[in-house]
Amino acid sequence: MPAATNRHLPSTQALLCFEAVAQSGSVTRASEQLSMTQSAVSRQINNLEELLGVALFERSRQRLWLNEAGKSYLESVAGILEELRTATQRTRRAASGQLSVGIEPALASAWLVPQLKHFHRNHPHVNVELMTDMDKLRSGKARWDLAVVYGEAAADDGQCIPLLQELLVAVGSAELLQTGPAIEDFVDVLNYPIVHHTGPFSTSDSWLGHAGLGSKAIREAPGPRMETFSLVQQCAEQGLGIAFLPTYFVAEALRSGRLQEAAPLRLGTEQRYNLIVPRTRHNPTVSLFSEWLQSLARPHAMQDERA
Repeated sequence: MPAATNRHLPSTQALLCFEAVAQSGSVTRASEQLSMTQSAVSRQINNLEELLGVALFERSRQRLWLNEAGKSYLESVAGILEELRTATQRTRRAASGQLSVGIEPALASAWLVPQLKHFHRNHPHVNVELMTDMDKLRSGKARWDLAVVYGEAAADDGQCIPLLQELLVAVGSAELLQTGPAIEDFVDVLNYPIVHHTGPFSTSDSWLGHAGLGSKAIREAPGPRMETFSLVQQCAEQGLGIAFLPTYFVAEALRSGRLQEAAPLRLGTEQRYNLIVPRTRHNPTVSLFSEWLQSLARPHAMQDERA
């Protein structure tokens, strides 16, 4: 019966005491961390060991350390406690309208942030926090409710929804484009210096490779080499060469006239931005923002963005 089964489960307080003592090796330090008395912590550990029917620690007068049974049990319950903390924090954030969104910094600045005002106008109770440290996001060191990531996502991340296909456009300054012939084919960009993108999934490598250049020819092509989209765009605006950037990223620069399209060509790469909605982190606010993101992407996915 469920009631009988529950009597054989440890309390959350006992598990927290066990975790704190295991990590600190001291009842005193654990009691300070948990704002409990030493006797209360010791009692919780004793009750847990009695429930399990096995000792979890080796004891000396000054210190406790995990035995093999304790190590195995900590490994089993640590993930459960972390999930409990995450679920609690997530529910509290949802109740207060907080939403943490992990997103690539380039996409955040050029695509999402300019459109957030429309979301806030319709949903003023939701406070969006953008997290752009992708290393922390991918390593699990940052807590987030949903994420927009570039490229393939791990299968265990949850629901993976294709959001934006990367469409590249060739752009340059008006002054530069007046110095050479018209660009009618992908390979014609070689009549101009190139601003090379050296970051992961290089956009210049994709364009030049599509134009028929091998890796050696691409490496030897003249022009500055920059790691981020922002630096590539700045070089193009200064007339240092033709750049190949996602349409969403240069839309504002094209509207303002800081850059011009070098050719009416688009290159769809194999990479795309995916929306990740973890199965264990779903709530109404997440659904609301997820649907809004997809509505933004829908007019632009798989087609030119000429705005």
